[in-house]
Amino acid sequence: MGMSKNMNGYIKICNNKYLNYTCLILIVTSVLIIIYSLNTTNGAEYSRTLSSLILLQFLSFFAGSFLGFLFGFPSHNNNQFLEKYQRNSSLKEITSWLTKIIVGITLIEFKDIFHYLKYIIYHLSNSLSNDDSHTVIIAAIIGTYFILGFIVFFILSVTTIFEELVVNDKNIEAILTSEAMNPNEVYIDNADSVNSHLNSDFSKMKPQEKQEILKYVAKNGVDKMEPLMTKRLAKFLYAMEEYELAAKAYENAYIKDNNEKISLLNACYIKSKLLKDFDNSNKKLRDLINVDPSFAPAYYNLACNYNREYLEFKDAIKTDYIKTLKSKAEDNLTKAFKLDKGLYSEAKKDEALAGIDIEVIFAKSKDQNNS
Repeated sequence: MGMSKNMNGYIKICNNKYLNYTCLILIVTSVLIIIYSLNTTNGAEYSRTLSSLILLQFLSFFAGSFLGFLFGFPSHNNNQFLEKYQRNSSLKEITSWLTKIIVGITLIEFKDIFHYLKYIIYHLSNSLSNDDSHTVIIAAIIGTYFILGFIVFFILSVTTIFEELVVNDKNIEAILTSEAMNPNEVYIDNADSVNSHLNSDFSKMKPQEKQEILKYVAKNGVDKMEPLMTKRLAKFLYAMEEYELAAKAYENAYIKDNNEKISLLNACYIKSKLLKDFDNSNKKLRDLINVDPSFAPAYYNLACNYNREYLEFKDAIKTDYIKTLKSKAEDNLTKAFKLDKGLYSEAKKDEALAGIDIEVIFAKSKDQNNS
């Protein structure tokens, strides 16, 4: 049991596959270096050869790691933080300068680099012994571990380190925007002030007023207003590209007033078109059709959803479900035309129905009506 717990603890620590692969390569090559070092005449020479090769191994790895860190170090933008406080960008600037310098020197001295590298390898080989095989092993160690170090730390820089910086940025932003850091900032706690903004022209709103709306939503949600104001809130959130909140607001407007069917259609459009939540959007539309089977726009939007999903995945996924999406779109569009022929002109210019023969579907709907 104790051994099992220790192993579980070890596995949790070493959960990065790149580090695991690196450790595996390090162990294998270290064993090979030990075996190679046994080809010596006495213990003193063995110790000197083995320690020298292992030090060269780590030096090459750390040299490559340093370059990988420089090339992969995430950049950040101070403009997102409040002007009063700025992140120290020295490391970002240093890595940028060093990267440009290294690339520039490499391009200019490309031929000479191999000459210097060859000189270093022969010099190290002669310092160990006159055995020519040392040249091969030293070149292999330098090349393998330099490249390995570069790749591993480049990947870690653009994944793990980047993830840590993103989390840190969110924490910093939360601190800087908190009431303790901004005691003079006005916080909107009531709907009256927000209502006045929602009744204004969005294109003429100041950035501060838009932020007040977002702060109100963050604190109170999108379900505290009357249906009309909830619908206007959804429109403003959509204009601010807060699509998930906009969809929730439109859906809440319908929940509060079942006559607001267009609001539900807007929510379904946002979920399908912008959030790619096809299943949820389709379910809402099918539920609406069950409540009101004569509501033509619901069939039309469901047809758009099915065809939009078909266009999204037809080249990437080949399944029976994907193949039936287009026929479902055509069936629902036919039902929409049967209930409201005025949707024909809208369908002709709707990109969501690309690939569907609108003329044929419209003619089919007329034939079904006549029959």
